[in-house]
Amino acid sequence: MEGNQGDQLRKGKFYCVAAEQKAYTLVGFRTEWKKMRMKYTLAVCMLVLSLFSPVVAQQIVLRGTVVTPDDVIQDGFVAIQQGKIVGVGPYADRPRGMQAVATHSIIYPGLIDLHDHITWNLFPRWRENVQFSTRYQWQQVTSYGIALSTPHAQLFQDGFGCQSNRFGEVKAIVGGATSVVGSLGPSKPDSSDNQCIMGLARNLDFYSGFYGTTVNMEKLRYEVFPMQVSLEQVNQIKADLNSGKLTSYIVHLAEGNTTDANAAREFNMFQAQGFLRPGVSIIHGVALGRAQFRQLATNSVGLIWSPRSNVELYGVTTDVAAAKQEGVKIAISPDWSPSGSDGLLQELKYAATWNAGQYPPVFGDAELVKMATSVPAELARLDDKIGSIKTGLYADLLLVKQSDANPYKTLLHANPAEIRLVMINGTPVYGDADLMSALRPSQQLQPVNICGSAKSLFIEPVPGVPTLWSQVTEMLSAELNRWGTSLSVLTQCEGTNLH
Repeated sequence: MEGNQGDQLRKGKFYCVAAEQKAYTLVGFRTEWKKMRMKYTLAVCMLVLSLFSPVVAQQIVLRGTVVTPDDVIQDGFVAIQQGKIVGVGPYADRPRGMQAVATHSIIYPGLIDLHDHITWNLFPRWRENVQFSTRYQWQQVTSYGIALSTPHAQLFQDGFGCQSNRFGEVKAIVGGATSVVGSLGPSKPDSSDNQCIMGLARNLDFYSGFYGTTVNMEKLRYEVFPMQVSLEQVNQIKADLNSGKLTSYIVHLAEGNTTDANAAREFNMFQAQGFLRPGVSIIHGVALGRAQFRQLATNSVGLIWSPRSNVELYGVTTDVAAAKQEGVKIAISPDWSPSGSDGLLQELKYAATWNAGQYPPVFGDAELVKMATSVPAELARLDDKIGSIKTGLYADLLLVKQSDANPYKTLLHANPAEIRLVMINGTPVYGDADLMSALRPSQQLQPVNICGSAKSLFIEPVPGVPTLWSQVTEMLSAELNRWGTSLSVLTQCEGTNLH
């Protein structure tokens, strides 16, 4: 053990020896109070020693309440080695010889966001106080151009695309996501020049880390305007789905009010192109009805639901009750910050609130949690890699402070300040300052304040983006101010989240 790690461990041992000596001295007083104090001091000693001891990210046991696909283990463990989960079970059955960390948390799979627009999430909320009939309508409103599309275009023109993506990824992680879709795509011919998108989160559409270190090798394609795809591209996408080069095709479709004929017509056009097939998922689908959902289910087509953005823009959301009754697999995602939620954790709370207002409720608590974890993993055809806590999968984890006896309710009603840790590929990237310091004692951690809670962020240096988080935010703030707007907060705090 060398350098800072060794120094910290030595400090921890020194504290423990001193505490132990003091505790044994207290035994001579033979009072119950002194005995209790002794036990308390020794407990603190062990805690401090565990905090000072450097935890090797390649080999670690996390202790807490573990939410697996089929069960909740109240006092469980997750063993991690080389970025993957190598064991799950009751803590008494944990593997010996691996560093154990008591997290005092509920351990969930990392949340998977299949519908986002990462580089737009630096903008503040956009509210017209108007309900539109279709997405094509609000995209033509003058105020949308002034508030969002023009500044966004100028940011890219002035070379701030990588910084925009970095801000959006951090925002997603603060909201509990470990994987995202809708990130900055490769913009340069040489893949080595696109390393700035090798970011904090897994970018499932351009760089997930599952297929080596080359950008744009993913098997998932994300299309915002599928009706504008050329016939040549349509044929190529279908050929790639047939060959297995593509395994997941996720498209925005039928986004608009249920009475909007243009939005509904997109479904017929998409069907005519031959895309009602396994591996395809539709984002929004607000204009769809029971008959269309039956076709989705029959053809194993998934649905990705973004309720907050739907309600904000159209005054109504997808008929997920009908979709569920027809057997459609449904995932949930936040869309984007201007009209949706700041992150997936916040979107889950919005969905839980919406759900509680339905009679009877459409979804159970466990169902909603799976709609942000195991179901999106299935729709992305990555359930053999992420989305659940089980042996053999990658250690993408979300740890949250327990606030309810029911761990599903804890997640659904959590606020971002209650996130204890976000781990991607077995590596802690964000969380409470004390836990991050214990897990990454020798590395530079950057402070982030979330709703009055001290958090730490670890940013792996990549070409094209400043490593310092403060530098990223300062640059983006200055650039946005030039265009008459301001940088969004990473998350709205309690009391403003649903308004």
